[in-house]
Amino acid sequence: MTVTAIGLLLFVALIFSPLGLGGGILYVPILHYILEWEMQAAVIGSLTLIFMVSLGSSLAHSKSGYADNKVANIGRSTAIPFAIIGTILSGILLDKVGDVGIKILATIVIIYVIERTISKMRLEANQIDKEIPISEKKRQYQIGNAFAGMSTGILGIGGGAILVTLNRSILKMDAHKAAGTSYLIAATIVPVALLSHILLDGITGDLYDKVGLLSIIIVPVLAFSCAFFGAKFAIKHISKNIVTIVFLCSISASLIRYIMDFIQ
Repeated sequence: MTVTAIGLLLFVALIFSPLGLGGGILYVPILHYILEWEMQAAVIGSLTLIFMVSLGSSLAHSKSGYADNKVANIGRSTAIPFAIIGTILSGILLDKVGDVGIKILATIVIIYVIERTISKMRLEANQIDKEIPISEKKRQYQIGNAFAGMSTGILGIGGGAILVTLNRSILKMDAHKAAGTSYLIAATIVPVALLSHILLDGITGDLYDKVGLLSIIIVPVLAFSCAFFGAKFAIKHISKNIVTIVFLCSISASLIRYIMDFIQ
């Protein structure tokens, strides 16, 4: 099961690399359901992998010209502090209502993202949107990034699903640029959330004993490599429509798994 889980984690890094997602929307279920990690440990493990995927993919997108640093800097201004707030809320939720609170929030986020993405696809089928300057939507974009940062801290999903949705629905970016800009923001807010969890949760020692030093080093490095080369290939050879469809299929799979857990 461990080998299977590692294979799935690396596969997620590969296929999510062009999507603007770090993979946390599937990392948490893999770590929690397959490896049977506690939710707090799954969140920390997920954030570690998301950070490596964000670094690899943002590097690939930036080199190809599909990332907007100005927009990313504006998004970070609210995403970073709310990532810390989200980490604190995560501990409160787990203490008061257990794993179910985290899963309910994750389900709500996924449903919102699916609805917004499908709406965007319908609009694009009828018209070609012109990208909107960040100056016209700054306040709205910052509020959206605050929610993305909070979801990073609470859910361990990196906020990428929300960030991509913001870039596409508010700023009307194309799929590749929305993904690249999302990774620039995630590469900054994820380590903040990860460090906050390490300091506040107090389970890092147990996690180290469970995983081992070799896995802690090798798996994240492999995730970085998968993300970098996966994004480079996708940017050159995969159409933006296919990227969007894969995005929807991936997050829908995670939604189905959470719903199955509620039913059981």
